[in-house]
Amino acid sequence: MILACDAGGTKTALSVFSIEGKKLKSHKSERYVSNEFSSLEEMICGFLKDTGYDIQTGCAGVPGPVVDGISSSTNLTWAMDEKKIAEATGIPNFKLVNDLYALASAVPFLDDDDILTVYDGAGPKVDGVKAILAPGTGLGQGFLVPLDNGKFKVIPSEGSHADFAPTDDLQVEMMKFMRAEYGRVSVERVASGLGLKAIFKFLNDTKIAVPGDELLEAIKTEDIAAMISKFALEGTDEFAVLALEIFARVLGSQAGNLVLTLMATGGVYLGGGIPPKIASKFMEGSFVASYINKGRLSYIVKDTPVYLIKDSNAGLNGAAFIAAGLV
Repeated sequence: MILACDAGGTKTALSVFSIEGKKLKSHKSERYVSNEFSSLEEMICGFLKDTGYDIQTGCAGVPGPVVDGISSSTNLTWAMDEKKIAEATGIPNFKLVNDLYALASAVPFLDDDDILTVYDGAGPKVDGVKAILAPGTGLGQGFLVPLDNGKFKVIPSEGSHADFAPTDDLQVEMMKFMRAEYGRVSVERVASGLGLKAIFKFLNDTKIAVPGDELLEAIKTEDIAAMISKFALEGTDEFAVLALEIFARVLGSQAGNLVLTLMATGGVYLGGGIPPKIASKFMEGSFVASYINKGRLSYIVKDTPVYLIKDSNAGLNGAAFIAAGLV
């Protein structure tokens, strides 16, 4: 039996799997509010209590770098050590990986029904490097490099913490505002759930746009990023529409950057918690327009497809594939 975990800054998913061939069979799954627990091991112990499952191996995808089995997450208050987790939970073999490492590990196992084609690409499909870009609470990145045996090597990345580069006049003004607020502005500062909150503050404080009364009322009790997405997709608040448009354009630009950075001609895969919820926004055109706007090398990006991972459990499944030794 395998324990898989997809830890996020907001929610953490846990599941017990068995493996049949290369297919996962789930036996127990739960989703918890991350900040209601003092540690990952506390959550795992509570999840497994009185189940009787004989868990031999486990893997957790966590938001942040993992070095020598230890992670201090950028979006979680937990300090995680795979050896201490193994000892506390009684799982003999436990591994911590970056959450994008886990998500990327699931990509080779995705079925056609698990993905939505956002942009089909102008060139032939090739088995080149694949890039994964996943906005949720934060923004994750990862890569898959093809090997000679038909498999892929997963390359983790913290590239979302690289500097944000504005591409139009409004983004230049936003950059100036955020730099004054935060000192330094990363891509994650804009293209994530945290980013949508920062975009809200920029538009509201500068009076470039004014949120409607219904939106203001909604964010008193609900998450700002979620409400921006909701009102924007419904088309009921011009402020929210503009905020989500900025988000989509910045994310599209970053997706194109990934293609050029590693010649990721095998495609870009959008994962994380946000894309499945706003899939229609990615299909409108502004995301793709920013994606392919790369000057003299636009032709490389134009040839490269973009897919949206519809399966919200992909990161969890990837952790299970890692634990099972299939990646």
